[in-house]
Amino acid sequence: MMDHSDEWKSLWPISSVHSPPLLLPQTTITTTIGPLFFTPQTHHHIFTLPSTPTQIPPYPSLTPSRFLHKSSSSILPSTATSVSPQLLSSVSSNPEQLLAHNCLQLLRCPGTDSTLAFFPTGPNSDRVGFVVLSVEDSRLTVVGDYGETEVCSFKDGFVHRIVEISVSPLADYGYGSGENFDSIIIGYLLVSTTNSVHYYNIRIRMEHSGNITPRLELVDHKSFKSSVLVLACWSPHIPEESLVLLDNGDLYLFDLDSFSGPTMPSQRLTGKKVKVLWEEYVGVEKGRWLSCDFSWHPRIFVVVRSSGVFLVDARSETYSIIPLLKHSTEEPTNDGFLVFSVVGPDRFYFTLASNHMLFLCDIRKPMMPVLRWAHNVANPSYIFVSSLSELRSLCEDDTYNWASEAGYGILLGSFWNCEYSLFCYGPPGPDSSTFYAWGLPSDLSLGTHECRCGSCLVKEDFSKDQLPVWINWQQKKDFVLGFGILDEEISSQLFEPDNFGGFAVITLTASGNLELQRYHASWDYSQTSEKCHVDQSFDLEDYVLFETGEEGYKFRKVFQYLKLDWLDGYLNSDLNRILSINLYKNSDNDVPRNASFSQEFHECICRSLKEYSSGGAHVSINIIDLFKDVYLPTSIHEIALRSVWANLPKKVLRLAFSTYSDLPNVPAKLKNIPFEFLEVPCEQPSLPPFFFRVPSSRSGKWSEKHKPSDHLVGPITPIPFLMAYHKTLMLKADNRPADSEINLECDKVTRVANEVIGSESQSFNDHTVSLADDNEDALHSCNNLQHFSSYKTRATMDGSDFEDEKHRNILFRVGQKDEKEIFDSGCLLQFKFKEQNTSFGEKEKKFYKIYKRQFSDFKQKFDRYQAYLTESNIASHE
Repeated sequence: MMDHSDEWKSLWPISSVHSPPLLLPQTTITTTIGPLFFTPQTHHHIFTLPSTPTQIPPYPSLTPSRFLHKSSSSILPSTATSVSPQLLSSVSSNPEQLLAHNCLQLLRCPGTDSTLAFFPTGPNSDRVGFVVLSVEDSRLTVVGDYGETEVCSFKDGFVHRIVEISVSPLADYGYGSGENFDSIIIGYLLVSTTNSVHYYNIRIRMEHSGNITPRLELVDHKSFKSSVLVLACWSPHIPEESLVLLDNGDLYLFDLDSFSGPTMPSQRLTGKKVKVLWEEYVGVEKGRWLSCDFSWHPRIFVVVRSSGVFLVDARSETYSIIPLLKHSTEEPTNDGFLVFSVVGPDRFYFTLASNHMLFLCDIRKPMMPVLRWAHNVANPSYIFVSSLSELRSLCEDDTYNWASEAGYGILLGSFWNCEYSLFCYGPPGPDSSTFYAWGLPSDLSLGTHECRCGSCLVKEDFSKDQLPVWINWQQKKDFVLGFGILDEEISSQLFEPDNFGGFAVITLTASGNLELQRYHASWDYSQTSEKCHVDQSFDLEDYVLFETGEEGYKFRKVFQYLKLDWLDGYLNSDLNRILSINLYKNSDNDVPRNASFSQEFHECICRSLKEYSSGGAHVSINIIDLFKDVYLPTSIHEIALRSVWANLPKKVLRLAFSTYSDLPNVPAKLKNIPFEFLEVPCEQPSLPPFFFRVPSSRSGKWSEKHKPSDHLVGPITPIPFLMAYHKTLMLKADNRPADSEINLECDKVTRVANEVIGSESQSFNDHTVSLADDNEDALHSCNNLQHFSSYKTRATMDGSDFEDEKHRNILFRVGQKDEKEIFDSGCLLQFKFKEQNTSFGEKEKKFYKIYKRQFSDFKQKFDRYQAYLTESNIASHE
């Protein structure tokens, strides 16, 4: 049986289902509610701030993977390519977070026609700026410091950027004492940073001319060293009290009334911690603390988390917690609560928004929203609730007065995305207490130079897409950073009454302009501006929203240019053609062919090639000969590179190794650029490109004290260039890229490696290996090449396994051929003895067997080593 109470009706969201039960019919709106669309009517520029009110530190809109070239499937993922995108999430200068709050706060000066406007200012938005808005001859004027040219600001700045400012007006104000006898306190100002709150008295002094002089008086501040401040808000019940919420859930209640007495002028601000135990209600669930505010009683608070809303009753010593609303687990995981605001003068209601839904709730009916809307505001970060009487003030027609007094408007939006939607609701009639949605949500434009017609919106979207990915479109647009609605008394002196009423708003833009705009209520939804439609330009200069520093670059600029035609040819697989053209143009192209070989080249390179050649001469080095140089775990790709290097002709190979004295002369413009190559190891024979060498201990430029050595260094020329140069000398017509030839060489190495491991072993593609016997008699095992094994490494990129076989397949030596290699067994280091005649008799064998047995026992008992063998599919035969 259906429940006919009103609660079931709120289950159908407005603007997402057809004919929701709590949507008031249009006929009722026309006859009893009145117009609910608000259209910009007039616009006035009133003041330009000397500097941008809120500057944002340089914030890269590119992820690290965009800055770093993402490797293709032929390159093994490295640390650079796997930089976590979460790096940016920890950046405290996220523009969306910095612009989540209203940057402009208005405070009416009682008994005058003036209003104070407060906003952040300074090079790091670390100062409080304010100006006086006064009405003179039906015109709004601005008075700051030194007349109308500067902004008044408090003399001391903060250590951190201002996150939020809020004011608390005083209904009962009086004159000060002592040096402040001629000034009165009209309210309090609360300034929040990421880890501190600062409290000010707002004083004004009346001049004989009728003008007022405002001044801020710092009362005290409170810092939180171990936590981040989430929100600080004033109490609507007691103007001197405020509530502070930290990111760990701690609540503090501060009171400024203790500073009003002259007997305790040096007392520091102390707050009372509201001892709330959240573990039972929050536990280990994911989420963050979002907001807090006072409810209908001075000691009843509403605390909001992204996953739920809680009522904290602190009227007694034992605090009680009542869950008011929980984030539904059936909704998308990224649709947690984002913004919150208390509604109405009685403060029994509150409104809450997620990425897709807007809720209106009653604290007297937990877990059951009164109304819910589906909205299309992207990433909402700000919510503001106002009485409809404030939005439809100065109304000539009193037909809808009861609706204006009973209705409310919820403005949901994002300062960063420049999107705002208005949601109106109220009772269906004068005698009803049930809330209905008054029409569907409507867009509201706070921008003063915008035309919201379809043609202009399409043009704007296209202009955003044309910007480079490293530029935020907000940098090209003068959007609103904050706004405040003028009260009816001030507005009546500036504008004539309207048929259905309207409101006047002061906006603060990214370019530092204070502007006045009048909105009027109408039946038609029209956001078209004829003037802006004609004048609107999308090729705008950069606004100074993103700070670029206070001073220009004052040092001498020196530009050095590098020719990257060789690199471009390699990346486009066109290196052979470019090399041929350059050799043809070069009149000295025969010089490299006829260059003589240095003594160091013969001693280091030629001796190593002869050592590893099966025939004893450098005619050709077979792939199986390269296995003599495999001691450490080596990939197939590394062995293939050694094969390519070793089989290049000497006249080509000589171009890759040289001494510093034989290097070409460096151009004069590049002499100050440090360059260095590693020395070629000549003590023991090894094959190029010499993967393991002693790193350089020098940094900086060469000098008279630090001169380059006379040793052979290299490779100084990349292997793709040498391969292309060899083809050019041989007059080969094929244009196969060097990478393709290296891949073919990898295939050859893989086939030979499978043969070397033996028929009893499985190939690389079987994910299993077979090791040679590793026992105490390994010294006298057969003298063949079955002393190698293999395994596959596991690498991931973008969450998926890396399938490049030539990098994943690792070959390593597991046995010994003679007594000189027994010390390398089970060790990643290779011992190279300088003395060639090393005796290894029965006594040495006896000690070797003892050490080998102890080492085997150690490996059997070492759990991590055994786990490594299991994970790597390595079968150990101890």
